[in-house]
Amino acid sequence: MDIHETRSRLSADSTLDKTGLRKDILSLIYSYRFTKIKVKDGGREVWIYGGPERDYVIIPGAFCSCMDFTIRVVSRGETPYCKHLLGLEVARRLGKYREIEMEVQDVIKVVREVFAKGFSRTLHRILYKY
Repeated sequence: MDIHETRSRLSADSTLDKTGLRKDILSLIYSYRFTKIKVKDGGREVWIYGGPERDYVIIPGAFCSCMDFTIRVVSRGETPYCKHLLGLEVARRLGKYREIEMEVQDVIKVVREVFAKGFSRTLHRILYKY
């Protein structure tokens, strides 16, 4: 699958309304696990999925750092997107996500933590104030 097929399938997916979605997708959305990080004075944004065990970096309609995306979407071409990309698309349409603003160096730190450790302590500190 290529990025164009992923984007077109996500935008045309009939399961993107609330009916017919799998329970695992709905739990991603209604637990506000998606966070939009806006870069201060940059006009850019980064999306993070904060899972119970791992965090993932997401580029809407294009990329997720989860293993399912790497294996089933990129390597095998079995499906055009993972559950996180689908969940993010629905969450964006329903407005069911968190939004924060950070300095660019902090955003870079969050992304590095997610890729290196699978979890961003920096982001969770900000979101949960601990």
